[in-house]
Parts: sequence; C-alpha cells; structure tokens
Amino acid sequence: MHASMRIWAERVLDTLAQTYDGVPLTLVFKGTVLPRPRAIRVRLQAASAVIATWRGECRFIVGRTQAVREALEGWDLDEAADRLGQAGDVARFELEEDEVSSEPLAPVGRLVLGDKARTLDLLSELHGPWCISPPHIVRGEDWARDRDAVLRRVRERFGSDRVVVRSSCSAEDAWTESNAGRFLSVLDVDADDAVAVGGAISDVFDSYGPGAAKEKVFLQSYVHPVSESGVLMARHPETLASYWVVASDVSSGRTDQITSGALEKPSSAYVEHGVPRGLLPDSLRRVVTVGRELVKLMGVEALDIEFALAGGDFHLFQVRPIARGASLPEGSEVRRAMLLADACTAHQALLRPQAPVVGDGPVYSTMTDWNPAEMIGRRPLPLARTLYGRLITDRTWAEQRAAYGYRDLRGIPLLRDFAGHAYVDVRASLNSFIPAVTPARVAEVLVTRQLARLAHAPELHDKVEFEIADTCASLGLRERLRRLYASALDAGELDALATALRDITLHGLADLPAQVEQVERLRSHPFAPGFEAGLGPILARLRELGTLPFAHLARTAFVVTALLKSFVREGVMDSGEQREVLQRIRTVAGQLQADAFRVRRGELGLEALVAEFGHLRPGTYDIRMPRYGADPERYFGPLISGAEEPFRHEAPLSRSLHDRLGAGLRSAGLSMTSEVFLAHLGAGIAGREYGKHVFTKTLSGVLEYLAEWGEPLGLSRDDLSHLSLKQVETALALPPREARSWCRDAVEEAREHAAAVNLIELPDILVRTSHLLFHVSSGEQPLFVTQACVRAPVLVADGLPDPERVRGNIVLLERADPGYDGLLALGVAGIVTAYGGANSHMAVRCTELQLPAAIGVGREQFRRLSGGRVMTLDCGGRRLVHE
Repeated sequence: MHASMRIWAERVLDTLAQTYDGVPLTLVFKGTVLPRPRAIRVRLQAASAVIATWRGECRFIVGRTQAVREALEGWDLDEAADRLGQAGDVARFELEEDEVSSEPLAPVGRLVLGDKARTLDLLSELHGPWCISPPHIVRGEDWARDRDAVLRRVRERFGSDRVVVRSSCSAEDAWTESNAGRFLSVLDVDADDAVAVGGAISDVFDSYGPGAAKEKVFLQSYVHPVSESGVLMARHPETLASYWVVASDVSSGRTDQITSGALEKPSSAYVEHGVPRGLLPDSLRRVVTVGRELVKLMGVEALDIEFALAGGDFHLFQVRPIARGASLPEGSEVRRAMLLADACTAHQALLRPQAPVVGDGPVYSTMTDWNPAEMIGRRPLPLARTLYGRLITDRTWAEQRAAYGYRDLRGIPLLRDFAGHAYVDVRASLNSFIPAVTPARVAEVLVTRQLARLAHAPELHDKVEFEIADTCASLGLRERLRRLYASALDAGELDALATALRDITLHGLADLPAQVEQVERLRSHPFAPGFEAGLGPILARLRELGTLPFAHLARTAFVVTALLKSFVREGVMDSGEQREVLQRIRTVAGQLQADAFRVRRGELGLEALVAEFGHLRPGTYDIRMPRYGADPERYFGPLISGAEEPFRHEAPLSRSLHDRLGAGLRSAGLSMTSEVFLAHLGAGIAGREYGKHVFTKTLSGVLEYLAEWGEPLGLSRDDLSHLSLKQVETALALPPREARSWCRDAVEEAREHAAAVNLIELPDILVRTSHLLFHVSSGEQPLFVTQACVRAPVLVADGLPDPERVRGNIVLLERADPGYDGLLALGVAGIVTAYGGANSHMAVRCTELQLPAAIGVGREQFRRLSGGRVMTLDCGGRRLVHE
C-alpha cells in the first residue's frame, strides 16, 4: 500500500476507534477520493458496517472486523457490499463533494481492478503518462427500461463525435478467468446517430447471453487514426516470467486487430524487466514505461494492458489482471537470471570467429541448416540434445561437407547453446557451403556479405540455402553472383566460384549410389540389443552407416531441389509443372500409405507393416514419445481403415518440358539430359527419406533399450530424457543401486535447470548480445503447399493425437518429423507447423500427397493460430486466418 494511503487509513481507524467501544474495525477502500472520518462516524454508530459510494460506485467499507472480512472473500467491493447488505444492518450513502478527500492516492490493485468500465473510471481520476476517455456507463436495467433516455444522455455527452461501444461484463477480466475477446465491442459509431448507437448497445448486451439486464456496457470517444495499437503483458502470459510482452499493430491504423486476432503478422516483443530503457526502440520504450508506472501504481505485477498511440498520446483502453492461477517455481527466477547472464557472456566470447571460420558478425538461428527447432525443439532436454550432437551436429555435419567438396570445418560444432536454447551457428554453416578450392579472402567476403543480408532480413533464417547463400549449380548462378559480389570480387574470382559449385554438384550426384549402399548395410543389421560394450560403439556404427550417409543424401536432395527451383525462378517451367514433377517421386513415407492399402485388401499382414514402420515416433530423438509399434491398433488401425490406393501419374511428362529442362541444364553448365536430371531428382529426394527411415529405426531401438535398462532402476522415460548421453554412459558402468542414486540426483538437478530454461524467451534468430534480453519479431514467411483453400476446425497436437480426432481438422504441429507420417493419411484437412522449411520432411510429404499445408509459420504466429477454434488455410492466397 502506498505510504500516504496507509497514513490516511490509520488516521480514519484511530478517529473511529471509540465508536464500538474498542471492537476491532476493518477498513477497505479503492480509488482516489476517500471519505473523511466525520462523514461516516454517526452512521457507523447505528449500523454494523457503512458502505460509501462515489459517482455510483462502491469505494469504501468500514465496520466490525468479523462481518466485513467474511464479506470480503474475493476482494471485490461491489460483491462485498451486496453480501453485507444481505447479512445485516448496513448503512449506505452517496458521498457529497465536502465529504471526500481528493488527495491523489495510489489505489490497491485488488480493490481497483474490477470490470472494465469501473477500472477505467478509477484510473481516469489518476495522473499518469496516459490518456483515458472517461467511460459513459449504460446499465442493463436502464437500457431495458428507457432506451430513449439512454440515447439522449449519450448525445449530451458525446455530441456528434465518433464513439466505441464496449463490453463490461462481470464474467470478463476476473482474477482467474479473463474471457478476453468473448464479448462484443463495436468501433467507430456516430454518437449522433441514435439508430446506430442503439443497435451497437443492443448487440453488445446480446453478446452477454442470459442475465444481460444485470450487466453494463460503456461508451468512450473513438481514438483514430492510430500509429500503433496492441496489448502489453507485464508478465509472460504463459509462465509469469519477468518479461514485458508486447503484441502490436503498426500497419492497420485500427485498434482491434491484435485483440481480435485478425492481424496476420503482428509484431511481438519480449523485454526483460531489468533491461535498461536506453537499449529499447522509442515506441517500445514508451509502452514499457507506461507498464512500469501501472504496475507500481496498482501494486499488481501480472497486468494485461490494451493501448494505442495516436497524435503523440498514449491511450489506455484496458487494464486487467493476467488470469493465471499458477505461480513461479521456487528459485526459478534466480536460476533464470544466472542462465541469461551466462548466455550473454558466452555470446560475447563467440563474437570473433574461430579458425578456420571466417566472416564478421555471428548470427545464430533455431531453424537454419540442420534445423534444431524442428528436430529436437527450441529447448531440448539433455538426452535428445546430446544424441543430436553425437550423431550429427558435433562432427558428422562438417565431415560430410568436407567429403562433398566444401570447406573443411571439422572440429567446429554446428550447434551452440544459449540459456538452454539450441542454436545453429549460421556463420559456421555458411562457411561450410563454400567450395574448398575457394581462397580464404573470397570466402571471407562471401560469408560477411551473406551474414549482413541475413541480419537485414532475419525472416529468411529458415531459407538461408535458398535465399542467402548459393551452395550448388543453378540457372542464372553467374549473373546472381555478379549482382551480389561484383563490388568486392573480380570476374575471375566469381567465375572460379561458379565453376567450383558446378563441380561439387556433379560430384554429389555421382556419389548417390555409394551412400545408399552404406544405408543398406545399416538396414541389414539395424540394432542388436545389449550395451555390453557400452553405448559408444553402437552410436559410432549408427553415425558411420546411418547419419553420415543420410547427411550426404540430404545434401544431394537439397542440391537437386535447389536446381529444380531455379528452373521455376528463371521461367523454364511453371509452379504447376514443378508440383507434377515432385508428385511423381515415391518416398518411403508414400510406401507407408501404399502398404496400409495392401493390408486393407489382405495382400499384406499387419505384422509386416509394424515391422517396417513400427519404430516411427513423433519426436525422433525423444525417448518420452511412444512408437507406433507400442499400440498398433491405435496408430495403424485408422490408417489402414482409411487407406486408399495411391494415385499414380500414368501420362509421361511432356516433350516440351523435357526440352526446356535440357536447355536449362546446358545453360547451367551441367552436361546431362533431362531424363538423367529427373532420375537424380527422384533418387535424391527418395534417398534422403529412405536414409532417414533406416537410421531412425536403429535410433529408436537404442531409445527403447535405454527405457528397458532404466525401468528396474525406477527411472521413467521422462527421467531418462533429463540425462545427457555422458551421464547415461557413466550410469551404465555403475552397479544398479549406485546407478539409481546417481541418476536420481542428476535428474533432479536437470529438472530444476529445465524449469528455469522454460521461463526464458529467446528469439529464433540471434544477431546481437542484447537480443538475449529483448527482441522483436514480425512473423515468418511460411511455405504454402498446393493452391487449395480449406476452412476447418483446429486441432493442436502435442505429440501424436488420437487418430479418431484428426479427420476433417487442420492439425497444428510445432514441429513435424517422420514420426507424424501416419497422421497424413487419416483424413486431415490441412497441416500447419511452426518450424520447418521448403526442404523439410513435412514439406516433402505434403507436396507428395498434395495436402494443403503452411510449413514454418514461426513461433509467434503458431501461438496465435493455436488460440482459434476454426481456421482458414488459404494456400493460393498465402493467408492464415483463425476464428
């Protein structure tokens, strides 16, 4: 409580102390005008409690402690006043001007925050860095009794101004439930138009449903035009962590686009509470400053604030508590602060490149190259993170690139961790796509310019290999290199680079059969249960015969896909022809659908289907996720019952297309026919999916055996997910009792660490150290698959959803690896993913099946879409609209 309020309250109670001969009194109040003691002394002598109102609102209750405190349950003064009135003798009166103190005292948040109209009315009495149009309240009973009188008072108050008619229902803006957006508000109504105003008031009351006569709506002056509008959360709305979270609209000029969810790509900002204001952009600094003032004024930290900036003024539309009952885990905020401090230190230490890496200005991304956000999540748990590192991002990634003909970066990790978040080192990634024969000076120019372009257009961080860097031969390559780098490199250097990229392309295509042969060796002996020689040899074999050849196959698949895209970009073929070419490629995931159809027809046994595909799990590296084979009836049953014969293109591709492809290949310096290229295209894309299928079968076997090892030790799958590979290998060497105790301690520590990590919000692309403390994002550019437009209910899937719930829904997946293949054949209306790019597994699968999809919409847009009940997925119009 503000110091002056406390002094005033003590003075009132001292003055009234003798009224009940020493019986304890309780005083509660709200607002900025408060009764003088003499105004209530006489009334209190004749009643157990006194209720004082000011301008029709309950502002003050004083009375016997027992009676008042029993009535105060819930901390709402209006409710308390009603309970007191029903319980006994209560004196009510309306305060006169000479009976109040007008000293501007800070209100107590739990007594000020109530329905929307009352809160704004109270705040309008205070002086702060904001403007509030005083609300004109219309009560339901008044509206039902005499509409003409209500409309007359509206005209008297607003004249011919434009107004907004807003909801102020008792069911919204509560401490445990906000019902935000549930009730109607009507913007931009002519106050002089009685028909329009009356219709708007009726519509808002109608949106309440039964009991509207006991509710109220209110009118305010309509603020327009606005330069920015949005919502400020004084705490993270999901975790209550110490962030200012700002969702804003700087483009529409309206005030309702954020709250209605209609804005396609809102700007979202996350600002640490302790960030110095000088680091923030001007408009963001102003919003946060108002937030700080309101939190201080209300004495409530978790506030939800609606605002708009117009004509240089900050307009306040709503202040309510964030309706969340949970509290932060004990000690988690301290851990969180330490993790962020360590992350800042680590980022600073990595500013200068480590040889052989070259290039100025490091950039880190969750979705570039090997895309950790899609494969293991943004905040991976230790087992998944270290498995991914051991098998791919510690060494395999660089070994494969060096063998392919690119620069040798072995010894440089691709993945870096900042505050428990997994990031790809984009500078290292870009270095790894430069031909090994390229001189160091040229490499440094290329990487520095590519990093600068990415920093300028961060929304391309999941499309680096298509939009930022040239990593293989393609149509128009020499002209594009000259356009981008001619000011820093001479013609000879650029020609040499183009030639080197052509040679790498041809070498990669020629190496395809050898890599598939390696995968076949792993397929013939996927996994022999038992860790007698330790986990190391098993993972080493999996890396050598699984992830390393898969990395080769994935690189080749990218090369042929990039070349195909360049045909479209340069006008050799259109997007429809591109889709037709890709649909003809049969991947191992398409084989799942075909085999399910064969089972349905009795041509194949269920056991054979489970043997081939039962290892799939949604979350390839996540031991917590169940395999399809763990419950065949549940996961394969609906797939089989709904299976249809796969569509096959009977007619060959046109001669015209072959001729155009052949001419395009010759212009790119690639001496091959269109038939040979299309064969490489099919073999590369199918080979990548096949290699992934084979190595994940062995990986799934390793995870299942780990689960069996942990079970007698009392270690659940969730426990094991919190252990790193190194910790697992240590425990495997210990006697069972000692291993159990050692693992329990490690798991407990890891859980505390994970709890703190989950309170941290970091951007998907990290350019400066300050981005660890605040960042602004404006939405991603998703890949839309097909030209279809579908409207359907939304199903948000965390893991593999119940197959019975999938049919006819647009399914939202944060990330989608091969474990979700079975989902696609269950009659889904469409797919939307937060992460993934044009070359991701889900993009390939949806293209193959011609299933409407938006791949890689980004974290913020995914969160927004997840809150809707129905969605329109308009792939042709490149729009996502939720209702």
